[in-house]
Amino acid sequence: MIKSQPSPRPLNGQRIEDTIIDLLEEDPCNENLLIQKLQTNLFPNFSETQLYSSILKVLTSLDIPESESKEIWDDVLLNKIKLSECLGRPVGFRVALLDYFTSQNQKIKNPKIIELRLFSETEKLILVDELTKLYNRRHFETALVREFKQSTRYQQNLSLLVIDIDDFKKINDTYGHLMGDEILKQVSNKISTSLRMEDTACRIGGEEFAIIFPQSNEVQALKASEKLLEACRSIQISGKPVTISGGLVSFPEKVNRCEDMYDFADRALYTAKDSGKNQIVVYSNEKRSSLRFEANLELFCVLPNKTVRSISKNISITGIAFETEDDLSLNDSIPVLLRESESTHEINAKIKVIRKQKIGENIYSVGAEFIELSSESQTKLSDLYLLHQFKAKSPIGVGI
Repeated sequence: MIKSQPSPRPLNGQRIEDTIIDLLEEDPCNENLLIQKLQTNLFPNFSETQLYSSILKVLTSLDIPESESKEIWDDVLLNKIKLSECLGRPVGFRVALLDYFTSQNQKIKNPKIIELRLFSETEKLILVDELTKLYNRRHFETALVREFKQSTRYQQNLSLLVIDIDDFKKINDTYGHLMGDEILKQVSNKISTSLRMEDTACRIGGEEFAIIFPQSNEVQALKASEKLLEACRSIQISGKPVTISGGLVSFPEKVNRCEDMYDFADRALYTAKDSGKNQIVVYSNEKRSSLRFEANLELFCVLPNKTVRSISKNISITGIAFETEDDLSLNDSIPVLLRESESTHEINAKIKVIRKQKIGENIYSVGAEFIELSSESQTKLSDLYLLHQFKAKSPIGVGI
């Protein structure tokens, strides 16, 4: 299997590998000037060892560790001088490079000569999903490992978002697979245009995608994820918006091992699906955070100048979803009262609005998290959850 690394990009948005190939085509005999050109104009934030490693990757397809790249580069230059003296004529850098890796540092045992541009295009076919033009799962797995190692080494943040198109099977069954493919392409386009140049977007299977956010903490990645969610809602089918659900996890806030990142993001994705879809859920290691269920509770929001009544759609001890005619503002902190119809049991809390979507002329779908919830109220919500679970599993006709 060909190993590939995610490609950092310069100010013009091009991959570093493509930039190196362009420079080599302009001046194929002056590899020594590459570092200066790359550092001065295109990659000023890259270390010298990162650039050496990237150039060696292009020229040899070998993954040379940054810690070894400068030493190897200097060894090749020394080999170039020796070969030129031995042959009595100038020897090119790539000839010296091939001799070095086949005779001194034998990392290449059976070399093949191939045009750089042709190899680059062939490699893309292996690593890019044909339908969506995003990277595929093979690239995702190697990219995540590399970004995690780099984040660990330089003590940087790293976030992973896993998203899934809501009710995609229903779209295929209702409108056919050609329409399903069209939706996949449109979602992929929204992903590509909503992200930064340094982010890595992949289609990892079916209607599931993954986005790697380097140097992004939980708050920054969540903001970018919500922006992506909003962009996808502009895609419509039969007048209805296409929605996505996602799970987000961040290093080092919620995870400390690379092998756990996808698993934790995937768990958060399932929580998003189970709690109403059309939302991003941040991974939490609190077991009680998964206690989410559909419940039609009376909800009274106490605003400064009035009290707004609504009915909850679903609820957990971490948050609540409901619809309202009032245009509540994001990050508003609102005292609320919750109660079951015809019940004297009441729950007092305070919520913060974290998601808002207009779903009708004067109707808003709102997602909020509890920022004040007493232990007693948590117990009441847990009891309600158990009651609803029991009702869901009881045979029809059996009373509670």
